[in-house]
Amino acid sequence: MMPIMLALVLYTLILSLYDLRTGVVPNWATLPLLTAGIVAHFPGTFPVWIASLFVFLAWHSGQMGAGDAKLWMALFWAIPPNQGADIPPVLFASLLGTALIQLLFRKLTRRSISGLRTPAAWRTIPFILWNLYVH
Repeated sequence: MMPIMLALVLYTLILSLYDLRTGVVPNWATLPLLTAGIVAHFPGTFPVWIASLFVFLAWHSGQMGAGDAKLWMALFWAIPPNQGADIPPVLFASLLGTALIQLLFRKLTRRSISGLRTPAAWRTIPFILWNLYVH
């Protein structure tokens, strides 16, 4: 299963660079992975459903962009079920850690702490790396 996780690391890195350049996480990059993950791992596991629900609610409340939400869900579903038990705690730790990094960066560059929409696909990289490390 290690090659799948390494491929996901490369995928998130490339997509994050694309998001930084364009400010968009395109459907053509997320929907095929989401579809493949659902087809391969349906019905999924309880942690995958909980994490997907959390991300959906974050998008629905305006806390996350649609492309970022689809990317997160695609990654949840792409992770093999035997490696996905830790998805919710790793998700929350990754979001907390990257939020602190983003706040520190904004403070150091004297940008507004809130009210800015910035590319966020990069926040999936620590999540995937942590999942790779844990398993």
